[in-house]
Amino acid sequence: MTIGSVSATDSYDCIRNITFDNHRFYNPFKAIYVKSNPAYVSNYTGEGPGGEISNIVYNNIEIHRPIWWAIYIGP
Repeated sequence: MTIGSVSATDSYDCIRNITFDNHRFYNPFKAIYVKSNPAYVSNYTGEGPGGEISNIVYNNIEIHRPIWWAIYIGP
């Protein structure tokens, strides 16, 4: 269940309102993977374009013996 990546563009990129229900994983590399790669923000001050990943819901998820990570949030 990978969601993302918010890529660097000249506009505000977003992923919103996603629901994952009733999933079972056995030996996944990364079962839940949120790939955040926000668009350019000048000097980290909030100026310019940006990105957003919001309102992601996970219900009834089973993860058995992950190889790397059960849940990974990163670039």
